[in-house]
Amino acid sequence: MPGKIELIGVYQLPVTEGLCAAQAELLYGEGPSLGQLARTRHQLESTVLVEVLVSNADADFDVTDFTQEDPQLPDASRQVAWAEAFLSADGQQLLVDRWEPVPRTYAAFRVAFFIHEWQVGQPLLTSYGSLPGAQPVSMPERLIELVPYELVD
Repeated sequence: MPGKIELIGVYQLPVTEGLCAAQAELLYGEGPSLGQLARTRHQLESTVLVEVLVSNADADFDVTDFTQEDPQLPDASRQVAWAEAFLSADGQQLLVDRWEPVPRTYAAFRVAFFIHEWQVGQPLLTSYGSLPGAQPVSMPERLIELVPYELVD
């Protein structure tokens, strides 16, 4: 049976002043300007956590295939999955530590990953076809705890 990916949800990143300040300091150094803080907030507010269910993953499955189409950009400039986490099929626990490889011994598992500059309505490309670019909703508490946002440098 070929691999299959189902969209579970697209979730807004909960953006706080602390998260903005930490990300801006990492990007721009200590004491970022108001403009730099504003750019950082925009970056974070455009970031979503995508959660999918993967069934029958085979050798074709690759997390780096998760990207969103953007007709305005060349393929090499598209946003891709960031800081992925592999979860149990019910989404309640991590299967492996963050940054560990995909657990290929499970018939079904979830993957949660961040994508910056999310475009509602633009398809999400995957190893097994495309999924709709859904409207983000509030992130469930379980994902806030299991898949915390990793700062980008």
